[in-house]
Amino acid sequence: MQYPDIQFDPLFTWFNRPRIMYSPGIRKELGFEMGQLGGTKVVIFTDKGIVNAGVADMVIEAVKGSDLKLVGVFDDIVQDARIDIINRGAVFYREKGADCMIALGGGSVMDTAKAVNILVGMGENDFQPLAEMAALWEGAKPLPPHIALPTTAGTASEVTNAIVVLDTSQGVKLAVTHPYNADVAMLDPELTVKLPAKITAFTGMDALTHAVEGITSTGAEPIADAMGLHAIRLIFKYLPIAVKEPGNIEARGHMQIASTLAGLCFGNTMTGAVHATAHALGGKYGVPHGLGNGIMLPVVMEFNVEAAPLRFLMIADAMGINVKGMDPIRAGKKAVKAVRDLKKDIGLTETLADLNIPKKKKDLMKVVEAAAGDSQISYNPRYLEEADIYKLYIKAFK
Repeated sequence: MQYPDIQFDPLFTWFNRPRIMYSPGIRKELGFEMGQLGGTKVVIFTDKGIVNAGVADMVIEAVKGSDLKLVGVFDDIVQDARIDIINRGAVFYREKGADCMIALGGGSVMDTAKAVNILVGMGENDFQPLAEMAALWEGAKPLPPHIALPTTAGTASEVTNAIVVLDTSQGVKLAVTHPYNADVAMLDPELTVKLPAKITAFTGMDALTHAVEGITSTGAEPIADAMGLHAIRLIFKYLPIAVKEPGNIEARGHMQIASTLAGLCFGNTMTGAVHATAHALGGKYGVPHGLGNGIMLPVVMEFNVEAAPLRFLMIADAMGINVKGMDPIRAGKKAVKAVRDLKKDIGLTETLADLNIPKKKKDLMKVVEAAAGDSQISYNPRYLEEADIYKLYIKAFK
């Protein structure tokens, strides 16, 4: 299909800071790359699941085989980048005398490490005031050396300047941006083979959501389109394989590349109502971000098709649907069905009812209000009132 005659804002910027390296076993280059950045004493930021699975040992072995000195492993990170843990991570980094960091894990680890590096680089002790500022660009300076190794193929936090942190006192997620994220993103598919099928599935849906929302966002533009559309092609081909054949390095590698492409897409255009509603579910009820996105994606897509039909036509084409001569809205509806079919294929059948989310209106309105106040809602291609958000959630119970 030819690129359609589609409108975009005539003024946009493209941000892509980290250098990206890909290869099975690329972790073996950690010492050399960190040395090039000036790092000598490193702390690894990860979580206990990564440690218990033996994945952290794969990276520790690479560090110990280099000139880098490993001064500590901070593995207290849990689901969502919590501000209290971010603050403790900065204390740990300083107490160990570190001058650089490795982030090893999924989105929560990546976001926690990015926030810790901001605290260390800015000489601050508490991330709460910085989170409330949201945009930390004015006067921003380079931060200590930081290499990111993702162990999932979903968040793409290794290549974005965004950090989503959980304010546990308020039960809300806050989006923060800083121009200096990781210096190098190392994509090593060997680090993802132990990821359970369910997490492989919903982190893959997270990547798909990034691509779909990045392409349909009000900030969409041609460079992001190129990234997002190819991400969709790769996800539809390789996600089912990665779920069913966890040791398939080719599929794992293509999913890492797809996730990164989708991250470059949405990192420059923002997202929309899927992320806003998923953030609210995560903040109020602890729903994992990728799972929340996977549940809300087809529901929101169906709502948005009429507002951006040509963009959904492109998405349908990238999914492998024959759209030649097809009405764009019909193509968009076929794309919604394709997402639902993909979810069934990878075993992601959960609804909000399965997650025991309270359905009473007085309870659900708390989540609706959080979604309505989320920073991403304004980028949705179709305007939403709280009543619209409420209806989206109700549909997600089925």
